[in-house]
Amino acid sequence: MSIDLNENKERIVLEIIQDHVRKILSSVKELAPFLEAWLEGNEQEMEEILSKITQAENEADEIKITLLDELSVAATLIQREDLMRLVLIVDDIADYAEGTAFRLKGLKNWKPEGSILEDLRNLVNTMINSVETLRDSIFTILEDAQKAQKSAEEVDKIERFMDQIHRAAEQSLFELDIDPKTLIRVLNILTNLEDAVDTARKAADAARIIAVARLG
Repeated sequence: MSIDLNENKERIVLEIIQDHVRKILSSVKELAPFLEAWLEGNEQEMEEILSKITQAENEADEIKITLLDELSVAATLIQREDLMRLVLIVDDIADYAEGTAFRLKGLKNWKPEGSILEDLRNLVNTMINSVETLRDSIFTILEDAQKAQKSAEEVDKIERFMDQIHRAAEQSLFELDIDPKTLIRVLNILTNLEDAVDTARKAADAARIIAVARLG
């Protein structure tokens, strides 16, 4: 009985990638309670949650280094470049989570109300949903590549929905009577959230490529 060493190596790498995306999702999920703490002006809770976000990001970075080390010695692995691409794109998502939290924390003299508040919550929840769906895609590549493809396609749909919310939020902002500096800060937060979902879509595209190759 022969053993496909490449198949075994790919399985090891994909299992480590699962750990990586799990840490990224942990970081992203903290944005929802962080947003509520910010709305309430609870600085202590914001600090505690921000610490969790940073810790999850640091742990994800450690896993990324392990992954890249594994891939660097897997010269015969056919999809090595695709796997590297997936790792590096997914890793960027944690930066958006931390960046969003820091930007919210720095916005002290303004709080959203009405439709813009609803839009902001929707943006955060949609970002979380995109990464959860990306995780589902990555987690099913090994056992059900076709299901992984479908989950990747769902990330595309979420990204298009995110675009709609982002445009609505921008329009609501421009109709408010707020000072230019605050407007720029809030626009940066909205854009940061949208960019995170764009990145999740790129990662889903990378996952789709790997899934298609496994289907043969």
